[in-house]
Amino acid sequence: MADEQSAEMMVHMDYPVRAVKTAAVAVAATLAAWWLFHSLYALIDSAMEADSARGPLAELLHYLAANAAVLAFQPLTLWVGLRLIGVRGNHLAVVTSALVWCTMTAGHLLDSLPSPGEAFWWFSVQCAAATLPSLLQPQLMPVSTQPKKRPSKHDAT
Repeated sequence: MADEQSAEMMVHMDYPVRAVKTAAVAVAATLAAWWLFHSLYALIDSAMEADSARGPLAELLHYLAANAAVLAFQPLTLWVGLRLIGVRGNHLAVVTSALVWCTMTAGHLLDSLPSPGEAFWWFSVQCAAATLPSLLQPQLMPVSTQPKKRPSKHDAT
C-alpha cells in the first residue's frame, strides 16, 4: 500500500518538475529566437543599405525568408531543448507554444525593441504557453500511457 502511494506521489511529483524544466527551456528558446530575429534583420538591413541600386521590394524576399526561419526556429528549439533535458511527451507544450509564438509573441518582439517590462511580459506569455500544457498532461493522457515509476536500487530492498 505504501509503495503504491509512493509510486503515485512520484508520478505526480514528476509533472511540477516537468513544468519547471519546460518553463526554463521556453524562456531560452524565446530568447534565442528573439536574438535571431534581430540579428537577421540587422544583417538584411546592412546588406540592403550597401546595395542602393535595388528596388524597394528587393528585400521583401529576404525578410520573408528570415520570418519563416525564425517562426520555425522557436518551436524546434523548444522541442530539441525539452528532449535534451529529458522531458518526453511534450507535443502539446510545443504545439501550444508554437501557436502563441506565431500569432502573438513574434509580432510584438519583431518590430520594436521592447522595454524590459514588455519583454518580461512576452517571455511570461510564452513561458505560460509552454508550461501550462505540461501541468495539464496528467489529466489529458490516458492512464495506460502515463509514465511508470522507474525502478531504483531502493525498491529491491
